[in-house]
Amino acid sequence: MPTPKIGPLTPWMYGMHPLIVALALVTAAPATAHVRAAEPDPMAGLQSLLARGAGATTEFYGSASTDLTRQVRLSNGRRTYIGSGMELRGTGRVKLGRAGVIASEHVRRLSIGNKQLVVDEAAKDPYFAGVLRTVGTLRTVSVGGWQYQLAPRAKAWTRTGRASGAAAAYGDQFINVLEPATLRTLLSTKSRKSVAPWAKDRTTGRRQRIYTLTGTITLKELYRVSPSFREAAGTSHLGTSEVTWTYMYDDRGWPYRVGWRFYAHPRPKVPGLGEDRILRAHLATQYRSWDRPMAITAPRATPGRGLEVDDLSDVLSAPARRR
Repeated sequence: MPTPKIGPLTPWMYGMHPLIVALALVTAAPATAHVRAAEPDPMAGLQSLLARGAGATTEFYGSASTDLTRQVRLSNGRRTYIGSGMELRGTGRVKLGRAGVIASEHVRRLSIGNKQLVVDEAAKDPYFAGVLRTVGTLRTVSVGGWQYQLAPRAKAWTRTGRASGAAAAYGDQFINVLEPATLRTLLSTKSRKSVAPWAKDRTTGRRQRIYTLTGTITLKELYRVSPSFREAAGTSHLGTSEVTWTYMYDDRGWPYRVGWRFYAHPRPKVPGLGEDRILRAHLATQYRSWDRPMAITAPRATPGRGLEVDDLSDVLSAPARRR
């Protein structure tokens, strides 16, 4: 599958990646103009998608920086420090039922900067040893109550165990806005809202208006309200850390984009995400094509064990793996 054309997402959510839009004139009849100008209800928009079993394609991009550093000598004789981090991007699909995501698939490509630092650390840290095994393209499918995995460089699919339909899509993406309880919590705790001008989506060509909400939520609260986060995290010992989230929806109230970021400061040790392993991380997911039919089927697979580390949420339990 080709690398998705999502472009650099690092800045869009947090003042770093402006949403590129073209201003458009609305030349509708008075009644239509009144309907289009009405404030959309994101909860009602989600409920309508759940009721009809809609599906969407996804694109995502994220990164995480680690605490691994090394002093090196430059060609001019000076010394400096280099670090190492992980970058991931990919595509996927989600299929909804009345309660949320009932099936999903995920094609993720992971790369590591200054990989030798991770290689050296992997000799004594099982978390980083697991990360090395995920470099490359990892495919996951969750459907019918089972999860399937095609690991990097593997020749055949493995059925790794029981899992929710959302499991394949909500390991890296912590914020599952396709769960009514999670979306309701975000809406009730938002700290800022903005509205973009009417514009044409560069991918679909649809004229739309995008609404953006921003807020923060503690990992403990997210664990309480989100079944998919509980499943991905695998631990309730999350400390008091929080993530900053951004949610974007269109003039129909349909999900458009969601992202989160996390900064583990002050150092040296912050309970929660990547306790002493991950300094900061972010991930953004784009949703498209809600109005097209969607079907996700299980691949032919044999039962087996999956990768020990296969998503960003694994850093939540990384300290336990080292003991």
